[in-house]
Amino acid sequence: MKILGIDPGLSATGYGFLVNGRYHGFGVIKTSSNQALAQRISSIVSELDRIIRREKPQACAVETLFFKVMGGARSVILSAHLRGAIFYLLAQYSIPIQEITPAKVKLTLTGNGRASKKQMQFMIKAVLDIKEKVPEDGADALAVAYCLNKNLAINQ
Repeated sequence: MKILGIDPGLSATGYGFLVNGRYHGFGVIKTSSNQALAQRISSIVSELDRIIRREKPQACAVETLFFKVMGGARSVILSAHLRGAIFYLLAQYSIPIQEITPAKVKLTLTGNGRASKKQMQFMIKAVLDIKEKVPEDGADALAVAYCLNKNLAINQ
């Protein structure tokens, strides 16, 4: 089974693929804060659409929103717009979506629901035997895909 993991963010959206539980690739889609919100969302969704058509994933895991009170409601609302557009795109391809919290991903991957970003990057590379450098957003996307893969394996 090919699983797409997505770590949605307006400045950088990470995506990663696992095929039968093995590393298949990752990437990061970046936008500029100088662009209008609609243009940023359109750029991200258009690129994801191209990737989905090429890769044909059978399931998708999306990291749920996480924000600190200091970040304010505005960033959450803006991120929610992007998530809605991504969910709409996935629905167009009838790809089942599983939302997974950051704490659940961290617990599954490291055994610690409060693991640091560096710990997560280290563990995803070790678990999936990745030799190349993996940026934070790509690592998060692969981690959420790994978590879904593990959940599916347990439920079979």
